[in-house]
Amino acid sequence: MKEDWVKVFESSEIFKTKLVEDALKRKGIESHILEKPDSAIPSIGTATLYTPQEKAKQAMDVIKEIDFSAAEESDE
Repeated sequence: MKEDWVKVFESSEIFKTKLVEDALKRKGIESHILEKPDSAIPSIGTATLYTPQEKAKQAMDVIKEIDFSAAEESDE
């Protein structure tokens, strides 16, 4: 990861991280997902979303507006 990038979101559910990435993209905020699979069970782990430091506050504001419950309901 580039030095000037900071973590703005992390989840063990990759779809949530991808939802955040998409929301940031729609607002013109560049981001990158780094997946860290579990060493024992690679299909689980964490997905961390990074953005340039100068965009971190704007990214956090966008993230606060995301309604994850709507996405979870559509999976049921």
